Order: sequence, then structure tokens, then C-alpha cells
Amino acid sequence: MPLRDELPMIRPILTSLLILFIATNDAAAKAVPVKIVPGVGITRGGESYFVNGAAGDQHLDELVATGGNSIRTWTTNGLGEILDNAEKRGLTVCSGIWLEPECSWFSYANAEHCARQTERVKKEVTKFRDHPALLFWGIGNEAEGDGNNMAYWIQLEVLAKAVKELDPAHPTFTALAGLQPLKIAGLNALTPSLDFVGINTYGALAGLRGYLAKRKWTRPWVVTEYGPRGFWESPRVPWEAPIEATSTEKAKFIRKAYEATILPGGDCWGGYVFLWGQKQEATSTWFGIFTESGESTAVRDVMHELWKGQPPPDHAPELKSLRSTAAKTEIAANTEFTAQADAADPDGDPLTYHWTVTPESAGRDEKGRERKIKPLPQCVIKAEGPSATFHAPEKPGAYRVHLCVTDNHKRAATGNFPIMVK
Repeated sequence: MPLRDELPMIRPILTSLLILFIATNDAAAKAVPVKIVPGVGITRGGESYFVNGAAGDQHLDELVATGGNSIRTWTTNGLGEILDNAEKRGLTVCSGIWLEPECSWFSYANAEHCARQTERVKKEVTKFRDHPALLFWGIGNEAEGDGNNMAYWIQLEVLAKAVKELDPAHPTFTALAGLQPLKIAGLNALTPSLDFVGINTYGALAGLRGYLAKRKWTRPWVVTEYGPRGFWESPRVPWEAPIEATSTEKAKFIRKAYEATILPGGDCWGGYVFLWGQKQEATSTWFGIFTESGESTAVRDVMHELWKGQPPPDHAPELKSLRSTAAKTEIAANTEFTAQADAADPDGDPLTYHWTVTPESAGRDEKGRERKIKPLPQCVIKAEGPSATFHAPEKPGAYRVHLCVTDNHKRAATGNFPIMVK
């Protein structure tokens, strides 16, 4: 039978298949509306929602097991895959939209620059607005400078209006590096269309709620980044290298700050702990809740207790102390020195000690990101569990001695100290 004679017979079948395909894809791309309940918080799909979030898109299964419900990104790069991976695990995504900082090639006082930016933002929102894992739109991350650029706040309002018109189902915010008086004035006077403010804060987290009350801040807020005390606000040695807390100390610091500021709720809709993963920033361990090889630290244990209301099934090792006569001092090149650690595992698991020496910095790449620092294995003469003997590098300069203590369940404790080789 010729194909033209078969068409009347198969056309109903093709039509049914096409309708099924369209319906399936429509269902898969249906947004879950997020609504604001003044004075209470937000609902998602009609149910009360408090953000137990983590910044980053790695280790998502571990995030779910820890009690997390949301992740945060800073740009829409790779957002489609991130949204899909989150949806498979029942997580939401606080999607960042990158905004250019004021610089030599972009100015918020330039109407043409702002118009191009607005069109880009509209395209990004239109592309992803119907995804069921989407939670918020974050319009810019720490792009405000000191807050004194009125043109920035005016453009931010233009963008917030545009996003809300395209996607009324998902609240909008901007993430700021702290909420200083100039920024409060800019937000209050010029950005009425933003639904809430995102605040990135570290060492000041414990006092944030009291600070906002003192400044008479009345709009909702989310702590869009929080973690240990930052390297810019930590004590320093004489040659200006920052002193990093151990992972055990970081966990205690975060617990206290979270309980004081985020846990009470109210106009605070939750927060995103930084960083659910690992990165080189000041050191290889400063913000990462995971090590480069994938072990999680005591910060994950704290988040498990805060989010789920009960201790985790297993715990990271505790690093009680890390001592050395060379710590935070100047030493001569080619001399020997020792270090000792006091560590324990709450579950009684056997521990393995990993000692390394690295330069303080490897500089930055062409994109301005810190390069990973390669260890100097020749500097470790002998490592016997919690004790190690080192040979100071031949080349004068700033270095750092690192210790990572691991158990047999992919858990770790980290610590380090800076040294200066003369």
C-alpha cells in the first residue's frame, strides 16, 4: 500500500503521540510557585518552606542525607544541569544571575551597558523560569561596591521589575557583602521591587540579627553565605599571613552563630552555608566543608544537627590541637622543625595523619582565581601519626604546614599553620 494511502490510518496515532509528548514536557517544566507570607516566611507549592541551604552544586546526595533542601549558585552557567540534578534529589535552587561590577569596561551610569545587561538577564530568566526546582532569583552577588553608587541601585530596580514581570512565581533578591548603612539606604530608597535581601556574612553572623534591629531593617532577609571567620577578618602573623581555625573550631563557631541568627526564623527565611565543596581561597581548606579528596568535616556534623535535630550517624575526627615551635615564626632555610597534633575520633574509628608543606600562595590565573598550591614532599622528613619532622625549604618565603586527619568513613579534620623561611 502506498504511503499516501496509509496516512489517514496513522494520522490519529501520530496526533495522540504528539499530544502525549507535549503534555509530558509541559508537566516536567511546570514551575512550583513560591509565595511570601508577610511576617511569617514563604510557602513553596502551598507548604511552609525554610531554607536549609548550601552554597555550591557538589556532593548533593550528602546534602540530602544531612538535611539540606536547597543549593545556591552565582551565575546561570550550567544551570540547566544543576536544576535537573537538584530536582532528582528533591532539592531547590537559588539561582544567581551574574551582574558585572563597576569597572573599566562596564558602568552602571552608561545606559547602553545597562540596556545590554537587562536584555541578557531577561533571556536567562525566560530560559529557566519554568523549572520545578527553581526557588529564587539572585540578581547580582556582591556587585554593589561600597553602596555609594546610586546608578547601581537604579539599574537593580530595573532588573528586579523585569524579572518579576517575566517570572512572578519566584521571589527576587540581591546578595550583598554585608548590609552597611549606605547599602541599606540604597535598597530602601531605590529597590522596592526586590522581595528580600541576601546577606553574605562570616565573622559577624552571630551579631547580625541584633545589627538589623538596630538599623531598623524591616524587609525579609536570607543569609546567602555564611561560614567560618573569613581570612580578611582573622588574626595575622607579622608577615600578614592569616591564621586559619581548625575544622573543629570552625564547626563550633558556625553552630553558635547559626543558633543566634538564622535558627530563630521570622523575617529570616534561612541561609546557605559556604562552601558545600572545596576550593582554593587563602588556603585549600578555609571555606570547604569537604576536602579536595572528598572527605567531609565537622561542619557537616553541625549542619546535620541543626537541620535534622539529631546527631549524625557518624562523626568527623576532632583536631584538639596542632603545635610546633616553628608555627607563626621565622625560621632559617634548610633547618629542621617538628609538629605534633592531638586528635581523636568520637566514634572510635582508626585515624590516619596526612602532613604536607606548601608555599603560601601560587598566585592567580588569567581569570583572577587562585591557583591550586602544589605540596613540597621533600620537606616532610618523617611522619609518624600525630608527629612529624620537617625540613624547611631552601628558598626563602612564606609557607604553610597542613595536617588532614581522616577516619575510615570519608570524614576528616583539618588544620594548618604559617611559617616564614628567612
